[in-house]
Amino acid sequence: MKNLLFLILIFSVSKITAQSFRTVSVLDSADSKPIANAKILTRNSVLYTNEDGKVLIPEQIKNIEISAPWYGMKKISSVSPQIYLKPLFKEIQEVVVTNVDLKKIFRNIIDTYSTVYYSNPSLYTGTVKQKSFVDGKIAHLLVADVNVWSKFNFYNFKESKDPDSFFNIGLNDIKYYKTIKLDESYPFASVPNLLPKDFIGTFYMNYQIAGMLNTVKDLKIKTSLLYENAGIQKLRFESEKNDKFEIKFSGFLTYNKNDKAIINLNVVIDQNYAQSEKVSKTGEPYTSNTTKAEVFFDFYKKNNQYLPSLITVMGEGYSESKTMKVPFKAYQEIKLEKFSEGNKRGLKKKIDLNKSFIENIPDKDINETKTLLSAQEQNFIDAKS
Repeated sequence: MKNLLFLILIFSVSKITAQSFRTVSVLDSADSKPIANAKILTRNSVLYTNEDGKVLIPEQIKNIEISAPWYGMKKISSVSPQIYLKPLFKEIQEVVVTNVDLKKIFRNIIDTYSTVYYSNPSLYTGTVKQKSFVDGKIAHLLVADVNVWSKFNFYNFKESKDPDSFFNIGLNDIKYYKTIKLDESYPFASVPNLLPKDFIGTFYMNYQIAGMLNTVKDLKIKTSLLYENAGIQKLRFESEKNDKFEIKFSGFLTYNKNDKAIINLNVVIDQNYAQSEKVSKTGEPYTSNTTKAEVFFDFYKKNNQYLPSLITVMGEGYSESKTMKVPFKAYQEIKLEKFSEGNKRGLKKKIDLNKSFIENIPDKDINETKTLLSAQEQNFIDAKS
C-alpha cells in the first residue's frame, strides 16, 4: 500500500510539473518559418527558442519581451502558442556606407568594455549543448545544466595562462547524452568536439574582437547598413583576406549608438590555415582541417549595463588520411538563463577545463528535465543505436 501511494505521489507531482510549462513557437510573420535562437526576456530569466523556433515558457509568466537579430522587438502581456515577429529589412535595400568605421567601433568596445558591459564577478545558471556531425549525420549530443562563474565578464589577457582563475564551469544534471559508436569505416580518433578550454576565449566577445582587429589591422572592412531606427543599427561586414594566415571575417552585428554597445555579434571565419596532425585508431597519421568557424554573442541590458545571455561556437571542416576524406561539424552553445552577483573565489565544484564535459562526469547519469530538443535532436536520442 505504501509503495502504491508513493507511485501515485510521484505521478501526481510529475503531472503538475508537466502542466507548469507551455510550448510556444516563435515564427516569421512574413512566411511563418520558425525563428531559431529568438530571445525571450522575462522578469528574472532569459530563454531562447530551439532550432525549430520552439521554447518552453512557465505557465505563470505573462509578460515577456521577444527579439531576434533580424526582427523587431515585441512586448507581450498574454503568451499565446504562436508568436509572430516582423522582419526588419526584407524590403530595405542594403546601403554601403563610408561613415561607419567598424574598426573604430570595435576599438571603442575594447576600451570601454568594463563600463558598458557588467564587469564584476558573476554567477550564471543555464545549459550547455554540444552537437557533432560526421559525414552530414549527427553523431553526438550532450545537453547539461551548468553553473558558469566569471570573475570579470571579459577575457583577461593578463591571466590567460591560468584561465581557471577567472572562468569556471560547474556541471549539474545531464539532461541528454548520446554518442554513436563509429565503425571501422571511420578510422579517425574520435567524434569531433570542443573541449571546455577551447571555449574560454570564445565565451568573451572582447577576445573575439581583439583577435579580429589584430588580424585585419592593415586591411579594409566593408560595412553595409541594413537598418537604423532610434539609434539602433543593423550592420553587415566583410573584411579583406589576410593572405599570410589565409583568413577572412564576415558577419553582422546590432549596434546601439546611444549606449555605444554591441548587442549581438555574429562572426563567420573562413580559413585555410587551421590544421592539426593526429593519429587514427589504427595508428595511421591524419590531419584535421577546420575550414570555417562561426561565433555568436547575444546580450541584454540590465541596470544600465549589458549581460551575456547566449554564446555559440561552430566549426566545420574535414578529417583526411591517405585513403579517405570525411567532413565534420561541431557545435556548442551556452545559454545563460539566470544571473546573480558572484564572488571573487569562483566555484567550489568545477570541471577540469582540459577534459571533455563527459570525462568530467564519471557516472554519466542522465536526469532529463525541461529542455525542448529540436525534432532532429529528439529523433537522434530516440533512435536505436
